[in-house]
Amino acid sequence: MADFVTQHCGVMGAFEIVPWTLFFDGSTCDHGAGIGIVLISPQGKKYEFSWPIIAMSTNNQAEYQALIRGLELLKEVHADAVAIFGDSVLVINQLAGIYECRSEVLIIYYERCIQLLREFKDFRLEHIPRLHNEEANRLAQHASGYQPISNVLSAVGADDSRKEIIEYLKDPSRKVERRVRFQATKYVLFEDVLYYRTIDGVFLKCLGDDEARSLVAEIYGVCGAHQSAFKMSWMI
Repeated sequence: MADFVTQHCGVMGAFEIVPWTLFFDGSTCDHGAGIGIVLISPQGKKYEFSWPIIAMSTNNQAEYQALIRGLELLKEVHADAVAIFGDSVLVINQLAGIYECRSEVLIIYYERCIQLLREFKDFRLEHIPRLHNEEANRLAQHASGYQPISNVLSAVGADDSRKEIIEYLKDPSRKVERRVRFQATKYVLFEDVLYYRTIDGVFLKCLGDDEARSLVAEIYGVCGAHQSAFKMSWMI
């Protein structure tokens, strides 16, 4: 596996196709554990993800889980190439073949990463200082409870507009209207959270009515009164 990675990645190698960019980080503390992911599309659009994970995870396990989730998200949008940046010397160097992964605890995460990396036409691994990984670190700390978590998704109610699509994506074999099946092709369900897949293959988190109103109210205050819809959508 290490030979495969060594042959297919380089710190400063050039891409034949424009890659996605992936920043990842994991966080563990007394309150729990979490992961943070920042994805930047080839068009320059940035998307942030934050999830709590099993509290017994070590920091190295959290780092690996963050990278795995990020790679899985990229495969959902059929990304062909990715530039990966993380502040974990251990994870980056193990995947690059510089270090050997001998840990019985980490080997399962290491092998999963190698499996996912093999599905890309090209990739690059690069270690960066934590200072340059602040956004992913912030997201991971929020998810672990080290910093307060905001904008948590509420449960999907019976009258929620997302309900039909979520239930269908959980069980595509169930009988639904043709309208629902058609709409569902534009969405992805990941970790029980619904995302709309745009034409350029990136994810937009779908919010409930209460969440949407709360977010619009917050952004409206940031933008100021009577701002254009374009400016508010950009802020969101």
